[in-house]
Amino acid sequence: MDPTLQYLLDGCKANHRSAQKALYYRYFNTFMSIAARYVNTQADAEEVLNNAFLRIFKHISKYTGKGSFEGWMKRIVVNCCLTYISRPNYATLSRVIPLNDYSLNDDSHSSTGQMSSNTVEEKYNQEFLVDVLKHLPETTKLVFNLYVFEEYNHSEIGELLNMAERTSQSHLAKARKILSEKIDRKELINKIQRV
Repeated sequence: MDPTLQYLLDGCKANHRSAQKALYYRYFNTFMSIAARYVNTQADAEEVLNNAFLRIFKHISKYTGKGSFEGWMKRIVVNCCLTYISRPNYATLSRVIPLNDYSLNDDSHSSTGQMSSNTVEEKYNQEFLVDVLKHLPETTKLVFNLYVFEEYNHSEIGELLNMAERTSQSHLAKARKILSEKIDRKELINKIQRV
């Protein structure tokens, strides 16, 4: 573990507010992009992230040093997302959260305040992916996120979502098919616009 992160971890274990704030800012963009894949409104994503950090700070003394600290925190964020969307009164809204809305220390802009062409393309691709994911059925989106982004296997997903392993595999295949069709359509539109 790098010395700065170890210093923040020790400070958080000692309940120092400055260490907690620094850890929050260090991982805000990473964890907000995770929350944005699971929930559909800005308010929901912020609530999930705040709940996750509260849980991280409350249970930080349980981190034993085995495995990645970021991985340990990421698992808490994902579990908070799953808990949040499984509430009986959770309503899926249609607003998608652009990933770059969440930028406390955004390094994508140059000193002139302009974005590089690679950053523009990356932002466009991220927004397209988030937009496509919102069109997946809710359980299919959950399975896709857990398998692709969080790298859970089908057995773990089945356990988390209370479904058979084969059902998880089926949802992943369905997500891949839908995404493939959407990506093919996007490429066709891009070709037409170039003509």
